[in-house]
Amino acid sequence: MTKHSLFHRAMALAASALLCLGAAQARAQEYPQRPITLVVPFGTGNIADNQGRMIARHLSDALGQPVVVENKPGAAGMIGTEQVARAPADGYTLLYGTHGTQAANLALQPHARIHPARDLRAVHSLFRQSTVLVTPSARPWRSLQELLEAARQSPGRITYASSGVGTQTHLASARFQEATKASFTHVPYNTASSMTDLLAGNVDLSFSYAESVLQHVAAGRLRALAINGKTRLAVLPDVPTVGEAGYPDAALEGWSGVFAPRGTPDAVVARLAREIAKATEAPEVKAAMARIGSYPMGLSDAAFQAFAEAEVPRWEQIVRNAGAGAR
Repeated sequence: MTKHSLFHRAMALAASALLCLGAAQARAQEYPQRPITLVVPFGTGNIADNQGRMIARHLSDALGQPVVVENKPGAAGMIGTEQVARAPADGYTLLYGTHGTQAANLALQPHARIHPARDLRAVHSLFRQSTVLVTPSARPWRSLQELLEAARQSPGRITYASSGVGTQTHLASARFQEATKASFTHVPYNTASSMTDLLAGNVDLSFSYAESVLQHVAAGRLRALAINGKTRLAVLPDVPTVGEAGYPDAALEGWSGVFAPRGTPDAVVARLAREIAKATEAPEVKAAMARIGSYPMGLSDAAFQAFAEAEVPRWEQIVRNAGAGAR
């Protein structure tokens, strides 16, 4: 082939590449052209569902297309997570993911058919969420130190409720016991009856989400002893964190974010990330989330991807230390 022919072939390839790039950019600029589905891999009426629907409304307004929330519960969130991982990588199927679906479940369900860190791409973070250590108001412990003294005097006598083995409410308590050298007895539930039993005094403690306990604390039925996170909650300003009480290693915050199938175009992810960032920082969203103890994380695209991947070994260790891993 002559130099002249090589030159013309190179020019043709370059022109073709530019046309492809232009077409890809045009498609990204046109996105979205139809409704988007945000899969929430849990049931309705919980924190995940509420956060997902709030973000969906803001995305719908910003993108000019309906963003439909589809609840797909089952297998601790893995059914919905797998559905999104196997969806076309075009930005029209998104996942509301959490520390559970993206990290902890790899230890809890090691035989899962997908690996979220490999099969999904982080778009933008949503919120971090801590739990609140509460006890029935009839119990004698008025501070965290009083509780720990009682637990150390009678190891295993004090009971705590969780929403199930491997959930944040279980892992938070396990990490707390590890950090404080206290010993409680776990009473796992899988329904809302855990709160009923806690209020009735049938169990002694619970690491519960602020949304679930605020009304009961305000009514004097429950007493909040500590925030199991890094910062105090605006809705419970007088309740110290476990770190302030002397146990910083006990803090365990959950988190959430939006993910897309691996291979979703960069331009589409960037568009979604920009709008999700605006949504999480919107004054009305921040105020609503603060009322239930949730705060924006502010991580986008590559930074959120790096964060989520780093969380995998961390949560795997937390699960193993809690004795909750698959056997």
